[in-house]
Amino acid sequence: NSSSLSRNVTFVADVRTAQIADLVVIKDGSVADGAMANTLRVKVTDAFGNALAGQTVSVSADNGAAVAATVITGPDGTVEISVTSQTAGISTVTATINNSTLSQNVTFIADVSTAKIADLVVIKDGSVADGAMANTLRVKVTDAFGNAL
Repeated sequence: NSSSLSRNVTFVADVRTAQIADLVVIKDGSVADGAMANTLRVKVTDAFGNALAGQTVSVSADNGAAVAATVITGPDGTVEISVTSQTAGISTVTATINNSTLSQNVTFIADVSTAKIADLVVIKDGSVADGAMANTLRVKVTDAFGNAL
């Protein structure tokens, strides 16, 4: 007997094993003005590497950076995370789902377009006017948010 019968079957990814498979910095070095964003992409898969859509990922950042508390993965299991800050320096961004966590650093730079003199201090005054001795001043230059330049 050579009869056969076939049926289509569908396998679905196992959401119970959702994990952060990857966290990649896409854009880095944005100005610390609270508006320009650094961007990361997170990928969520199951234990077998299958992409998981519609998964809620918790996000956090340190050093005063702002991020959405949660993001939801798209059909390919990825979602972009935008991070802004008014503080120049390194911010660590962490993505978490279940007990799976990955972190990456992004860097924000001071905004030179808003440079201003924040402080001017006389260090040494009253030097002899002989062409050799000097008075000394210390100046502190910052951006609009107080980040040193």
